[in-house]
Amino acid sequence: MADMFFATKTASEKANEAAVAAMAENVRTDLGQVTTAHAGLYRQLQEQSAQIAEVAEDTRRTRAALDSSKEQVTVLEKQITALGVWVKTGVGLLVLALALLIAVLMRGR
Repeated sequence: MADMFFATKTASEKANEAAVAAMAENVRTDLGQVTTAHAGLYRQLQEQSAQIAEVAEDTRRTRAALDSSKEQVTVLEKQITALGVWVKTGVGLLVLALALLIAVLMRGR
């Protein structure tokens, strides 16, 4: 009877040991898959970080160009304003010269 008990207990322990070994193998396989998935995610994260750095640099360059363009527009606006003053003065002087010419020609008749 005792032999039967120990034989049954040993068989049960062996079955439990085999089940635990199978579960351990499944866990190892799952961990391998998780590691592979994490490696892929890490690679994608690195690629996206590089892309974000490129976008940040492009944005910085665009801002610098925009600031430069704003300065150039300000200078051009000042030049146009000055040119407008010169044109108005020139037209006024031409009208005055034309009026004087007409007055001189009318007196000469």
